[in-house]
Amino acid sequence: MAPVSDGSPRVTFISTFRFLLAGAYLGLLLNMPNWTGDLLGPDHVSPSLEVAAIFGLLALASAARGRAGRGLTSALAAAALLLGALRLADISSHMLIGRPVNLSLDLMLLPAILEVLAGAASVPELVAAAVAVPAILAVLFLLNLWAIRTAARFLERRPNRLFFAGALCALAVPALFGLRPYAPLDQGSVALLRWQVSQAAQASALRAEHLAGFRTDPFAGLSDDAVLAHLGRRDVYVMFFESYGETVLVDPRYRSVIEPTLADFDRALSEEGFGVRSGLIESPIRGGQSWLAHGTFLSGARLGDQGLYNLMLESGRQSLTHYFRRAGYETMAVMPALSRAWPEGGFWGFDRIWSTDDMGYAGPPFGWAAIPDQYTLDFIHRRKLRQRDRPLFIEYALISSHGPWEPLPPLLDDWESIGDGSVFDGMAPPLPADRQGWSGMTRNYADSVDYTLKVLRDYITRYIADDALIIVLGDHQPAPLITGDGASRSVPIHVISRDPELLAPFEEWGFTPGTIPEADRPPVPMERFRDRFLAAFSARETG
Repeated sequence: MAPVSDGSPRVTFISTFRFLLAGAYLGLLLNMPNWTGDLLGPDHVSPSLEVAAIFGLLALASAARGRAGRGLTSALAAAALLLGALRLADISSHMLIGRPVNLSLDLMLLPAILEVLAGAASVPELVAAAVAVPAILAVLFLLNLWAIRTAARFLERRPNRLFFAGALCALAVPALFGLRPYAPLDQGSVALLRWQVSQAAQASALRAEHLAGFRTDPFAGLSDDAVLAHLGRRDVYVMFFESYGETVLVDPRYRSVIEPTLADFDRALSEEGFGVRSGLIESPIRGGQSWLAHGTFLSGARLGDQGLYNLMLESGRQSLTHYFRRAGYETMAVMPALSRAWPEGGFWGFDRIWSTDDMGYAGPPFGWAAIPDQYTLDFIHRRKLRQRDRPLFIEYALISSHGPWEPLPPLLDDWESIGDGSVFDGMAPPLPADRQGWSGMTRNYADSVDYTLKVLRDYITRYIADDALIIVLGDHQPAPLITGDGASRSVPIHVISRDPELLAPFEEWGFTPGTIPEADRPPVPMERFRDRFLAAFSARETG
């Protein structure tokens, strides 16, 4: 019997199946959505015009030269790998910080990202990641190369090229009637790449526009005597609460844990003579990059990305901290997670910055948020609040609610026993099996917020004996993988004092009594806080 020829139906079926399989694989890679809930959805699995363009290039090369060269197929495989990596970065960005990846800004954040990952992972996990990431990229490249060379071999035969052309025509017919049988181009890899290029191209013009705005400060002409005169030299503490977002008030998974603690916080404050006004404030970010929220709060300008933050550092604008210094305050930033040099701290106007190495902590680390919030508040109270000759403006960064929210430090009833933190040795119990890792992260997040609220309750009611003004606010919502897609950027803010006159301006902003904000009140943009605060507490000048 004569051997089966390459043109037999059996061989044609197998090669066609491989061709379609190669196209489906590349389509899943290049059409990857920006949210995990849309994986394998209609747009993800629809035919990709981008893959069709790649195959069209291979068909043209075969028609002109008889076959596509190995150099061309390797280059297309590498290009598909880069586009696939961009799609993976985009979906990660949406899941973690709720916005598209922006290469012109985000590449400079790699050191910070690696620092967070290193702090949250064990040594074996870091080694495994160092091996796995290059291996995954290599496997993706080999899969791309297989898919493209499979398509190239299929398209070397003229009948197969005609089949491919007919399939494209078949896709075009529904489009004539307003239907779209293919994946949307505006959500594809090429569109994402084009957006990256446009962001980089617009950077210069936007830079000049924003810089002019940053240098416009309506309060710069106030005299030092007028600045914050109505505070009466009372201490002011701004306590940024990591990942304390509106989601704890509106999502039943978190509200059931947090609402009773907020109610208890309210009762404890009332018993000690404190009033509290609460509202919502809109952060410029979600999921991460807390320093952008801190900078927005202090500068009175919306710093929604690293480029704007860097531009602010060049602007010469006076931050809220500068105004406190002009009013005679000693200014401090307490940043227990700051483990490297922070030269921009000088721009923000702090007289003293307390970093990780300054905190004297001798206890065990608790995940990425190594130093417990209870220790941070106790340490500064012992070291500074008892020994000073000027009123204080302190910005705290409370970090125990920073992801991955495990292990959680214990809350000690006896604050006098905290000392250098060595009391925490052996106090990090292992999580139950059903609460470890990503599967238990929602409850871990709720518990971490609950912990910091209780720390604040105990600290304020035990140790704040005067009419200080205390401002507790979230820096941003947690990652969208905690809140779900489409969550707001709002965070709770609580203003606490024994002096009703210090609380009155916040009532005019729409803040309401108690620790639970009214849900129907619109949030105050975080960038408006500085100017509103200066206007409320500075003396009016004539002339």
